[in-house]
Amino acid sequence: PFERTRVRISPSPPPLTPLCIRSGSIDGMPTPTSPKISRAVSQRLSIKSDVNDANFPKDGQGRTYHTFTKEGEIANRVVTVGSHNRAALIAGLFDKLEEHVISDRGFITYTGTLRGTRVSVIATGMGLPMVDMMVREVNACVPGPLLFLRLGTCGTPAKHVKLGAVAVSKQCVLVTRNYDAFHNTRSRFEDCKSNMMNRYYNISTPIKASRELTHSLTRELQKRIDHQPVNVGTGATCDSFYGSQGRTDPFFHDHNKNLINDLMKKHPDTVSLEMETGHLLHLAATSTDNMIRAGGCAIVLAQRQSNNFLSLEMKKAMERECGIAVLEALITTKLARDDKTYAKPLSKDELNEKYGTYKTPEKEKAMGDIQSKYMYAKYSNSIVGMTFALGVAIPAAAYLVYRCLFSSSKSRE
Repeated sequence: PFERTRVRISPSPPPLTPLCIRSGSIDGMPTPTSPKISRAVSQRLSIKSDVNDANFPKDGQGRTYHTFTKEGEIANRVVTVGSHNRAALIAGLFDKLEEHVISDRGFITYTGTLRGTRVSVIATGMGLPMVDMMVREVNACVPGPLLFLRLGTCGTPAKHVKLGAVAVSKQCVLVTRNYDAFHNTRSRFEDCKSNMMNRYYNISTPIKASRELTHSLTRELQKRIDHQPVNVGTGATCDSFYGSQGRTDPFFHDHNKNLINDLMKKHPDTVSLEMETGHLLHLAATSTDNMIRAGGCAIVLAQRQSNNFLSLEMKKAMERECGIAVLEALITTKLARDDKTYAKPLSKDELNEKYGTYKTPEKEKAMGDIQSKYMYAKYSNSIVGMTFALGVAIPAAAYLVYRCLFSSSKSRE
């Protein structure tokens, strides 16, 4: 299916200057799609002074090197996503937008308020290194506790998890490529002291997500997505999209033919394959002050067992529904025991009143199937009941007629 072609690479355009957009009105700048974001004043920002600290780079304004944010621009509650469009979609749900910072390293940050609680959305792009830079630099900009919830997309190795479903990670394992197994030229069976050297891929021990955040996230998802169950299980965070997720490529020796089967044997409750959440949980667990809590969920785009992929229409619909649930889960979770900045959870009817009842194509189909099954069961039960009644009534009536005729003939005799 693959063909090798020679491609001419055009010269790359000049790098973009980091952009910061604050609340106000646009002044000669491209406007994002969200009306709330498009009403923001745009200011081009660049590093005003040299960076002196090579260990943790910041400029003279205190802006971090990659996310290009400083203290005061990020809230203590953070939604992290990979897609820039998904970040803009979620930021469009804010009641008020305060900050919009675009970094030339691929990070986009939105900060605003929802139901009186301050919250941020950060688009990181893909992969473990981007998550690592984001978490560390956000932690350097935000004093006090931090709550992270990730909303991503994923594939699933589980047969029972359907396309368009949501997978919530109660814990994550990391699936990483073992480079020594690929490049050790000596006989691995004779010279290697550890069995780890014989494996092409390493599967870590599980890293737990925040129990409170996972509970809040599952609760809010069940309110918005009621046409199918929310799948809670183990997430597999992989260090690549292809090799470490068991995808085959004829141009590379990936040695991953049995990787998904090995993963499912070791962790049968695995519900997702993605590239970020596990490292987010790892950093939360290894923070020195224990002030970071994290959790995550993902929309299932790829069913790896049936080799099917979700439609674009369904993906966009689910991004909004899940975005609402993630925001509500964050703002209704306390930062600490004495926190008074959190919002009270809304009922399902109150959520529909605030955000509207958004019916996805999958939801409408599922509700139609449920209605059909209900009507079938209803009429089936009626038919069975009538058949049973007639089956009892007819013999009983016949017996009564027989008794009457028998008794009358006997009296005549």
